[in-house]
Amino acid sequence: MHALNRNVALTSLAWGVFFIWIGLSWVANEYYGVSMEAYVALGVGIILIGLNAARAGFGMKLSKFSLFIGLIALIFGGTALAGFKPPLWQTILVLIGLFIIAEAVSSLTKSKSK
Repeated sequence: MHALNRNVALTSLAWGVFFIWIGLSWVANEYYGVSMEAYVALGVGIILIGLNAARAGFGMKLSKFSLFIGLIALIFGGTALAGFKPPLWQTILVLIGLFIIAEAVSSLTKSKSK
């Protein structure tokens, strides 16, 4: 199978698992009154890290961005389950900004050294 087809298949698989996870979390919240925010974050983290692990297993290039978001989601889910609840969306926005800046600086330093 061509690498692009594998990447599309893996990404589609991850999206499918994501929607199932969100749906099951929603059901748990509606029927059992369980707050699922921490579990959703953990699930998203596991899905994104798993996607990148599968890409690595097929010898494909990792997505730094989805790996970064997966790690952040995993950390937020874990801290929420531990009882610490940082401001999720604000922190994610700041971290995404920092990631974009780091990528830009990395690109600039690579092009400077050539």
